[in-house]
Amino acid sequence: MTTIKIRNIGPIKEVPEITLNRVNVFMGPQSSGKSTIAKIISYCTWLEKEMATSHLAKEYALTTRFKDELESFHKIKGYFRADSYIRYQSDVVEIIWSGDRCYPELINRLAYQRSKIAYIPSERNMVILPEARRVELGSTNVRSFLFDWFTAREKCTDLPILDLGVNYRYVEAKEEDHIQGGEGDSAYDILLSNASSGLQSLTPLLVMIEYLTKWVYEDESLSFEQKRRRQDTIMALVEDFFLKKKRDQSSAILSSQEDMRLFFGELIKEKDPDMMKLLKDFSQHHAYLFKTNNSQFIIEEPEMNLFPETQRDLVFHLLNKCLEREGNRLTITTHSPYILYALNNCMMAGLVYDKMDEESKSRLKCGTSKISPSDVSIYEIQEGVVKRIQKEDGLIQDNYFDQQMGKLMDDFHLMLNYYP
Repeated sequence: MTTIKIRNIGPIKEVPEITLNRVNVFMGPQSSGKSTIAKIISYCTWLEKEMATSHLAKEYALTTRFKDELESFHKIKGYFRADSYIRYQSDVVEIIWSGDRCYPELINRLAYQRSKIAYIPSERNMVILPEARRVELGSTNVRSFLFDWFTAREKCTDLPILDLGVNYRYVEAKEEDHIQGGEGDSAYDILLSNASSGLQSLTPLLVMIEYLTKWVYEDESLSFEQKRRRQDTIMALVEDFFLKKKRDQSSAILSSQEDMRLFFGELIKEKDPDMMKLLKDFSQHHAYLFKTNNSQFIIEEPEMNLFPETQRDLVFHLLNKCLEREGNRLTITTHSPYILYALNNCMMAGLVYDKMDEESKSRLKCGTSKISPSDVSIYEIQEGVVKRIQKEDGLIQDNYFDQQMGKLMDDFHLMLNYYP
């Protein structure tokens, strides 16, 4: 279980402690703080991974590094104030930002399962630019997405774009992104940069999701970076062991790694029970620590430039693809009621599908994307305060959509009195 609490950062006044679910949705108007919450979740999840696979907890303790990196990478410079507060806690770590200092604590390194953390920003359509490789972006979430895109597009050629009748294809020889559609005399092949704004926004999102739900797990070999992290983790476990072992000779042999290695060799030879347990635990959790086990998707405004029906189909696709692997998590920011309508239908299907007759099931568009409402948390931001907008059964409150539609129709109803 992972929880997060936020106070007084940017437009956010308070996010009361919430438990991150399999699906998390943050809805609100422009500049309400949706992306601020998503960025903090993304960064804390990344730092959890770094702490579990390295010595980084020490480097962040009682410094401003946490704030500095979060502000820079996620482009929220100036959002922190003197009374800003963050608390992120999981079975692995506790990370607190308070009083202009960070207080990180590693709880249980071996409880961690390595995640690919994918922040998919609203600027994702910039990848269509031919000069994207040459753009100087600094160390930001857009740059990170762009680098992942260069890998993903080589793997995901001939990818159907939902049910729109078009496919994405990467032409490696020319380093070009293409959209293909039609049949026979009506067939066409155009650059993605010449496609509609909806396809320019949707295609990078779908390509990245395909890569992160399939290809990112295909390579079983450890990269150089992962091998280095494995060595760091082994050394961190060794140091933890020394702190817990409390032997008289340990203080003398900590002077060098070679002495430490010899000391552990003796413990293994003696079959020291504590040492043998450490080795067994590490062996059992090795794959969890150094091979990607799941993906954490954080998606800004998936609805950008999309027709309502396409938004609906995209929600179905996200639920099917992003949650197909155990441990995956999907976090969305949105201001589209159509995203919520579609998600609400999927939750309703999770409640009633087994009770429906076969003819009704065959007509149900969301039947293959049903989800238990207990796996979904939906929040609205009002004047900087986050509140949940679901009923006890998990469905969105009955009057929520009516309230939003009522606001849109106020002018119409006012003028209707004067319509002949």
